[in-house]
Amino acid sequence: MLYKKVMQDLKSRIDSDEFNIGDTLSTEKELIEYYSVSRITIRKAVDELVKLGLVEKRQGAGSSVIGKTMTGSMLNLRSTIEYMTEYGVNLEYQVAEFTLINPDEEVAKALDIAKDDKVYFIRRFKIINSVPAMYEDSYMPVAMFPQMNIMSLQGSKYHYLESELGFEIDGAIQDFEAIMPDKHICEILDVLPKIPILRLLSTGKLKDGRIFEYTKTSFKPNTYSYKHYVKR
Repeated sequence: MLYKKVMQDLKSRIDSDEFNIGDTLSTEKELIEYYSVSRITIRKAVDELVKLGLVEKRQGAGSSVIGKTMTGSMLNLRSTIEYMTEYGVNLEYQVAEFTLINPDEEVAKALDIAKDDKVYFIRRFKIINSVPAMYEDSYMPVAMFPQMNIMSLQGSKYHYLESELGFEIDGAIQDFEAIMPDKHICEILDVLPKIPILRLLSTGKLKDGRIFEYTKTSFKPNTYSYKHYVKR
């Protein structure tokens, strides 16, 4: 679709150095002339950018850039809030579920614990510039964090573990997979059920070798990306 192509080009320009947060996009008339398309096409393209949390429409003031697509590096492990600070965008955490469960075989193996050991199941949504962008399911051993509560999870988990509990995080084993989103993910991230999305599987390790979390994070398309420079 033509408006999708225009949206992708505008998004690339927003993510580049051409625009800073707070800048105003070209006027509707200028965009029509630049892309040689109809007014409807431009409006639909800008509406898509609004849905991604990159642009905000203001009555009588045009459209302003309020965010950029975050790009994570695979060279080091950083929390989402650390990326947010770098990109100057607003991040909110919404804890949807916090319960004690017995792990299934996959989770027990990932955490290197027995199936009768209790784990915290934590479901959180990460909201970037008022747009739900990440759907996160985490599993953490109760034995390692007996005092954990829902208040601990309304911010960065890494900050809580390092600054408040004194744990030393060494890194994480991470893998990516494409999944077909289920009904709930579709509702939260506003994605279509028949289009695959990216999911990150992360197994976090402390410097003493213990595994402290197993997390599955599903991403709303076009709101987050990973890049890695590979040397020959």
